Amino acid sequence: MPFKHILLPLDGSSMAEEAIAHALVIARNSAAEIHLLHVQKSQSRTDEQSIDPVDWRLRRAELRSYLNQLAERISEQDIPVTLSIVEGRPAEQIVEFCEDHKIDLIVFTAYGRGGLSRFDFGSTAQKVFSGSGRSFMIVRPGERPAEDRETGYRRILVSMDGSPRSEWVACQVATMMRGQEAELILLQVIAVPEMPRRMPITREEHATREKFVECNRRAAQAYLEEIARQLQNGLKVRPLLLVAQNVAERIYATAAAEGADLIAMSAHDWQSGAQQVTGTVCHTVMCQSDLPVLVFQDLPEAQLQALRAGGEVCQIRHPTLPENSSVQQ
Repeated sequence: MPFKHILLPLDGSSMAEEAIAHALVIARNSAAEIHLLHVQKSQSRTDEQSIDPVDWRLRRAELRSYLNQLAERISEQDIPVTLSIVEGRPAEQIVEFCEDHKIDLIVFTAYGRGGLSRFDFGSTAQKVFSGSGRSFMIVRPGERPAEDRETGYRRILVSMDGSPRSEWVACQVATMMRGQEAELILLQVIAVPEMPRRMPITREEHATREKFVECNRRAAQAYLEEIARQLQNGLKVRPLLLVAQNVAERIYATAAAEGADLIAMSAHDWQSGAQQVTGTVCHTVMCQSDLPVLVFQDLPEAQLQALRAGGEVCQIRHPTLPENSSVQQ
């Protein structure tokens, strides 16, 4: 299963609680343990006015009662759960908790107690997914009532780009959803090459661009169909191929049009390196999509080594195009 330890950071706000239902779905499908975490302001803070010790202890007791109630609700669904209250700066403590408890997925809302702002994410969320190095799910507050999540995800759009990373994501999602009444949409968007210039492109240049797009389209069609065929063991998988100039925009727009409940994608596309937190496409989808986005971080080290040695990331054979599939000149 892709995930074993799921972290659910909560700040006591109703916005943060909207991530709970998603964490429960992932935990059930992955047989994972949920870790509830709240970061309380340190009693010895010196950057602001002093904190009354009595108020601080009362607040801590309230927080423990709050987390205990949530833990009981989660335990009733036969999902292992732990709870922790730590002191310090939220982002720093969340990242440290991930390292100490082998967290492999963080589920949180784009905004918490601070509420909506002009920025794409709250400051804590931004710092956490930038510094944790873990896979994460971003949930937009108000996206859908929690009770609608009780039956899990019905349709998941998986962003594909022909890279080993996106293949690995497709395998992980298929493993997680195996046996569920769900549909996986494997979407690959063929980008139309940009040709920025002052004057319009010539007829010959336009024809060259069209041939380039058609070559990529045919290769991607065979690629997606083969992946879908091999992932269909007890799971409905549908390949979908589109051509667009703006890849990220087409991904989140298609997810909405298809009625998807979730977008799953690799943090890094075929152009971006693992040294970046996310690639441009992933970051844009995270910022613009109203749907929850499940972002898988880079491949595990064992699979990276296998890839460098010429091995496969998962059990997907790459199709070869028939000789007559080349574009006619």
